[in-house]
Amino acid sequence: MAKGKVRKHTAKEIQKKIDSHRSKGGGKKGAAARKPKCKLVCKVCMLQSPSITTLAIHYSNKHPRVPFNPADYGVVEEEKQTKPAPKKPAAAPKEEKQKSYPPNDKIKVALTKLYTEKAPEKLGNIDKIMTKYDGKWDKLEEGLSKKFGAIDLNAMCK
Repeated sequence: MAKGKVRKHTAKEIQKKIDSHRSKGGGKKGAAARKPKCKLVCKVCMLQSPSITTLAIHYSNKHPRVPFNPADYGVVEEEKQTKPAPKKPAAAPKEEKQKSYPPNDKIKVALTKLYTEKAPEKLGNIDKIMTKYDGKWDKLEEGLSKKFGAIDLNAMCK
């Protein structure tokens, strides 16, 4: 004897039955769904386009020899032009000079000293930190400052 409950119908069969009773968009109810969503049609190839800008792009790509005139599609040039996007003020050029850092061996000694005082459990990670931040000492300094307060690697190495 079989244990458990025997299924009479599979999930696929049940879903098929449910779908058969759903509206498929026919008749008056589905008329709106069957209407084209695009309001413009290319007069050369009858391609439907949602906006005048995409129609202009279509003309330039597919019909380069045919001149595109928005007035043919009931769009006046003033309507086509929208508000220009507000311009962002130009960012001031950064005048920060790259900070120079001491050699790697001095930085390693400074990190060992810092971790001995503040986080002795991290002493084993110093070699990984040195390889990860090699040449990116400003990022290391920023991270250490967030974690341990204001830290200056140059001052620590002297």
